[in-house]
Amino acid sequence: MPTAEPTTASWIRRLLGYCLRHRLDLFGAFAAALADAVVSVAVPLVIKHVIDLVSAPAANSVGHRNSITPWVLVLIGAALVQYALTFIRRYLAGRLSLDVQYDLRGDVFTSLQRLDGAAQDALQTGQVVSRSISDVGLVQGLLAFLPALTGNVLLFVISLIAMLWLSPLLTLVAFAIAPALWFVALASRRDLFPANWVAQQQAGNLVGHVEAAVTGVRVVKGFGQEQREVRELSAQARALFAMRMRVVRFQAKYSSALTAIPGLGQVGVLLLGGWLALHGQITIGTFLAFSTYLGQLVGPVRQVTALLTIGQQARAGVERVLEVIDSSPAVVDSPDARDIPPGPLELRFDDVSFGYTRSEPVLRGLDLTVRAGETVAIVGGSGSGKSTLAMLVPRFYDVHSGALSIGGVDVRQLRLADVRAAIGMVFEDSFLFSDTIAANIAYGRPGASQDEIVAAAEAAEAAGFITELPEGYDTLVGERGLTLSGGQRQRIALARALLTRPRIMLLDDATSAIDPRVESEILATLRHLIAGRTTVLVAHRRSTLALADRIAVLEHGRVADIGTFEELMVRSPLFRLLLGGPGDDAEGIDAGELCQDAEPSTTVVGGVTIALWQRRLPDSPDGSLNGVAVAGTSTGSLAAGRAGVAGAGGGPGGGGMLDGVPATPELLAKVAALPPATDHPAVDEAQAQASDEKFGLRRLLAPLKLPFALGIVLIGLDALLQLVLPSLIRTGIDRGVGEHHVQVLFIVSAIALGVLVFDWGVSAAGQWMTGRTGERLLYTLRVKAFAHLQRLSLDFYERELAGRIMTRMTTDVDALSNFLQTGLATALISVLTLVGVLIALLVLDAELALVLVVALPILLAATWAFRRAAVPAYVEARERVSTVNAQFQENVAGVRVAQVFSREQHNTRRFLGAASDYRNSRLRAQGYIAAYFPFVQFLADVSGAAVLGFGAHRLSHGTLTAGALIAFFLYLDAFFSPVQQLSQVFDGYQQASVGLSRLEDLLRAPTGTPNAEHPRPVDHLRGEITMAGVRFAYNHSDAPAVRDIDLRVPAGQSVALVGRTGAGKSTVVKLIARFYDPIEGSVRADGVDLRAMDLADYRRHLGFVPQEAYLSPGSIRDAIAYGRPEATDREVERAARAVGAHDMIATLSEGYLHEVGERGRNLSAGQRQLIALARAELVDPDILLLDEATAALDLASEAVVTEATQRLSRHRTTVTVAHRLTTAARADRILVMSEGRIVEDGPHEELLSRDGTYAALWRAYISGSDATDESSDGAELADVAGAVTHARTVVSD
Repeated sequence: MPTAEPTTASWIRRLLGYCLRHRLDLFGAFAAALADAVVSVAVPLVIKHVIDLVSAPAANSVGHRNSITPWVLVLIGAALVQYALTFIRRYLAGRLSLDVQYDLRGDVFTSLQRLDGAAQDALQTGQVVSRSISDVGLVQGLLAFLPALTGNVLLFVISLIAMLWLSPLLTLVAFAIAPALWFVALASRRDLFPANWVAQQQAGNLVGHVEAAVTGVRVVKGFGQEQREVRELSAQARALFAMRMRVVRFQAKYSSALTAIPGLGQVGVLLLGGWLALHGQITIGTFLAFSTYLGQLVGPVRQVTALLTIGQQARAGVERVLEVIDSSPAVVDSPDARDIPPGPLELRFDDVSFGYTRSEPVLRGLDLTVRAGETVAIVGGSGSGKSTLAMLVPRFYDVHSGALSIGGVDVRQLRLADVRAAIGMVFEDSFLFSDTIAANIAYGRPGASQDEIVAAAEAAEAAGFITELPEGYDTLVGERGLTLSGGQRQRIALARALLTRPRIMLLDDATSAIDPRVESEILATLRHLIAGRTTVLVAHRRSTLALADRIAVLEHGRVADIGTFEELMVRSPLFRLLLGGPGDDAEGIDAGELCQDAEPSTTVVGGVTIALWQRRLPDSPDGSLNGVAVAGTSTGSLAAGRAGVAGAGGGPGGGGMLDGVPATPELLAKVAALPPATDHPAVDEAQAQASDEKFGLRRLLAPLKLPFALGIVLIGLDALLQLVLPSLIRTGIDRGVGEHHVQVLFIVSAIALGVLVFDWGVSAAGQWMTGRTGERLLYTLRVKAFAHLQRLSLDFYERELAGRIMTRMTTDVDALSNFLQTGLATALISVLTLVGVLIALLVLDAELALVLVVALPILLAATWAFRRAAVPAYVEARERVSTVNAQFQENVAGVRVAQVFSREQHNTRRFLGAASDYRNSRLRAQGYIAAYFPFVQFLADVSGAAVLGFGAHRLSHGTLTAGALIAFFLYLDAFFSPVQQLSQVFDGYQQASVGLSRLEDLLRAPTGTPNAEHPRPVDHLRGEITMAGVRFAYNHSDAPAVRDIDLRVPAGQSVALVGRTGAGKSTVVKLIARFYDPIEGSVRADGVDLRAMDLADYRRHLGFVPQEAYLSPGSIRDAIAYGRPEATDREVERAARAVGAHDMIATLSEGYLHEVGERGRNLSAGQRQLIALARAELVDPDILLLDEATAALDLASEAVVTEATQRLSRHRTTVTVAHRLTTAARADRILVMSEGRIVEDGPHEELLSRDGTYAALWRAYISGSDATDESSDGAELADVAGAVTHARTVVSD
């Protein structure tokens, strides 16, 4: 990525390139805007001619009166032309902005889809989502605004020319204010860009925090850290508030100045123009034309003011978006890329070295050949490079040295698409998309028939549980497939890979979450399906190794040994240890002796290994350690920190490429020169975070009603003060010019100047007050919504896509806050102005005022029709943009799955389809806007023509003064402008209305696990668990996940839950953690119903390790200390040592200060699980819940963990979900589950002696072969065998 700050010309040129894709809209919108400006300049000249005509001495003649009528008709014709031109400009500009927004979204999405592995690992999802939503929206707003601005700039220039022609001397007044405007504009640009830039960076950080907390919700709730996450979000939001208030202060300062300076010009015109009129050098018509032109100058200046804000924000947005679009993958096709060879393919690693940073290789000179059609299993300890080896084959990364060849050709010389098309891969994390089960299985072959999908499911042993689901293959799975169990997800992922009929199979611990019985059936099928296919198995289980022709043992990134199972059992102590753990090795080698690497230093001071608590400073030229870093300074929340240096696991650290627009020295210097951002929202935190089942706009505004009212009063006063000027001008003309009183003219001008200066201060204060109140509301909304998200139970997260939740926390919150900050104030001010102008007009001349009043019923009818048509379009658009955001976020998370199955183009088309639907909805609404807004102006122009005709007639008869007529014209725009402003506010109102409705739905959503009215505090738990008559179904499905559960676990007992995948094991753990409440029955701890306990207190006494070991960004220390952020470094290291994670951490570049990437992606699955175990150990739980906590560990590492866990669990209750039955066998008691019930209960030996379900599972596990031969359930096995036979026939084709 380039490091230089993009120049203004570069980002404008790039944006223009996008606009030129839609030339008709671009040129049409600008042409219409320019033509409209020309017509607008001509209108005051027509009015001047009419006023001069009727003011002439012979004005009473019939000829003069008759000559007025054609000019009135000319004005009506001009109004009609302006309506057409404004409609064209608005519609085409709106379509252009939406089309460019669509193009930018598509390019961002496409760019993300082609990122290589290193760039994927560096992704900051929150930042990327912020670019997709906020930044692209800023660009859309800028483009919709530019044509009107261009027309107004031309209007400004031509008006000045017309003024110069009318009176060169009077034009000097207009030219006199130009330097002041220029100076203020330059100062505004100097301050606003860096202020907006740094605020947008902080907004991205805040979105990242929300995204991390939503994604890691199970960890947050498992450790009872909801309040901590809310505190962290509040801190992020306070920092953003302070930065936004700095922007508001600049805007109030410069915007009020840019509005007041043209007002000074009007005072100058009154004084100088009046003096010239007194001396007969200009006519009254010229004075009115000048006043009109000067009024027309205010609009362009205000728009330029707005551009300085919108433009600076949009520039930052464009640069951030273009940074993503311009990111180019390092892994690309070579210019002379070749076709992949036909037939079976050999894999060959020749002296391969690779690391996620070049200075820290994971693979070191690895040599390995997998012959065509051969199956080779890869075994090794956690972090030995097993998954890394598999990731190199589909070219997520390229080797740093050596070569990887497929079919005898270096993979870098083959077409990337061909390579991936030849591969079927099952990742260690089974990512599924929020679609039907059938669509997920057919993900790699969207055109597969239903029979082929079913056959693949049968081969993966997934057909049984799928057909039991309410909708079968049409069942929608939740985001990332989290509505299914880990084993169910793995089987669907396996079916997905099998359906592609790959020539190379990569199975990365593909059955780790599947029970032994189902695994044995899968393996029996796989023996036939992988025959003739080159297959690489990353394996931890002995049973999986039975598929392999040879087994490669990895150690320190090299192949330590390779051979058949029998050969390795004889000659490799490491292999025996990896399979059996301590005590099983013939030579009596203990697990610890072979699993740990040498520590960088054994110097231990105060329980801390010094070398593992030092940070490698990035500016060190030789990479040496320059000092001891301060540990534990990070907040340790799920969003704290940003990933940096890569580790030895599954990918590089996060950060880097997408952290924002490059922070160049020049830009940082501008930021440093800004005044400090020190504002505080001054909001009652407890009230902001409190649950509010009756949440609504009135309750939201209640705590801020006084500052909100004060802001309205100030802006209302500003509007009223602006209405004073036309009356003063009338007095100056009638009493000063008309009666030749120079003194009156000077006095009136002085009063006007005083009013203007006072209004300048009022305007700045009003903008600051409303801006601050709006930012306080935004802060309150963010905190309230996030706090309620923390209260909601897991069923909400399983129903709602993360993208939709993010839309509520970003788009909806921003829309409501922006309306309350500016739109609502504008609406109230418009009403006040309308009433005030109407009163002023009636006072000036009631008869002439009636001409305007006639237009009101027409205007009200048009407004009613507009709202009726536009509201459904806005609601539809809001729903569709939620879909766009949800798809975007999901595809960012699943990009690696998309790439390995060559779905980038299909996913892009699907995303663009959703984006197109949103664009069409917004375009329909844009059509209504383009028709309505110009109609309001058309009515104003026609009314102005009528006033001119009627007023000129009365002026010629002496029943109306010239000053009154001029004042009437100056008030004319002020009469219709409020109505037009109300119409413009309608856009924001609709977005805010929909946003408020969705936020109300969110904030009124009841939690599935509410606290009792008077919750019982929990200081300590003995650990006794009782489940009585428990029945539970996810989302109140008709098919219960568990039923008739009656269970008592005495304090201190260790219990293992075993059974087939989907039997309800993880559900039991979730009920104990109170992630859900049972539909029937009760769950008790120490005899107290969990529903009566304080939920956060209770969970803080739990240690929870979920199936997917989600880690928070930050350092390893922060990840371990998540449940106890106040823990000392000594306590953190002691917890890591206790579960066997310390030795693994010692291999990382910066030990405990090593940065963890987003979701822990820069660590292997085994490394993540070890850290998750240490995290649970550190809280010293009274109840330990392990949901397949060691599934990704090799048996030796698992043995160390299990041994440590057994030692540590002697005084705590432990509930373990176990598919590795060696883990279950060590428990005091084993519960066997089937179809949601406990069917067997007892210790290991007793259950074996019963020769029932557990005994069959055990035989399947220890034999590594199909357990069907020894099963007593013959009928079921016959059915399974038939399904497998059918699957073999179809899938192995």
